[in-house]
Amino acid sequence: MQDAFEYDPEAIAAFRVSVSEARFSTYLAAAGGDPAKAMQLYYWNSFLSQAMYLPLQMWEVALRNKLNAFLDWKYGAKWPYDERLLRSLKASEQKKLNETKTRLTPSAAKGLASTDKIVADLSAGFWVSLLTKSYDIPFSWRYNLARIFPNLPQPDRAAIAAQCDGLLKLRNRVEHHEPVFHLNLPVLRQDLAALTTGMCSSVAAYVGVACTFEAIWSKRP
Repeated sequence: MQDAFEYDPEAIAAFRVSVSEARFSTYLAAAGGDPAKAMQLYYWNSFLSQAMYLPLQMWEVALRNKLNAFLDWKYGAKWPYDERLLRSLKASEQKKLNETKTRLTPSAAKGLASTDKIVADLSAGFWVSLLTKSYDIPFSWRYNLARIFPNLPQPDRAAIAAQCDGLLKLRNRVEHHEPVFHLNLPVLRQDLAALTTGMCSSVAAYVGVACTFEAIWSKRP
């Protein structure tokens, strides 16, 4: 990759203070203690995160909308308020949903927060959790998982949940500006492609055209 920074000792020292020594230490260790090489890794990591953002964004948006459509089908358009659903949720997911409803419905408001607003506000972790074993029976995933992944011939709930958990961890690292260069990103990118294709081939095609990951990955300093 083309350098975009003067790697002189004074500039590097100032950079380390600004990003914190704790954050920089990960790159320094990976660079064998070479500060200039660590700076190059930091630069590369930023572009990797940028390249992964689009595939992760589309995976998350497609997943939450597919799950929203499923919950609408099973419990109705106002599923966030349906007692049958609430009884089916684990305590952690029920808490997240109730907190979201409370936050989006001011005390002075006369109406309830809309399902659309709730869907957009719930965390990626909430949606991924709905694919865990705890919901095999309430959601009848053995029969209904094809509603989420219509393009997968035999969707395996356990395998999909494991892939989504890995993608969630990557998503959170990207969102919080953490290092990702040390992860097996080619495999994670394949998981993103497989799951996105499983949900919607058009979304997968869009990501395939726009994603720059392969070009960035090949330029490790």
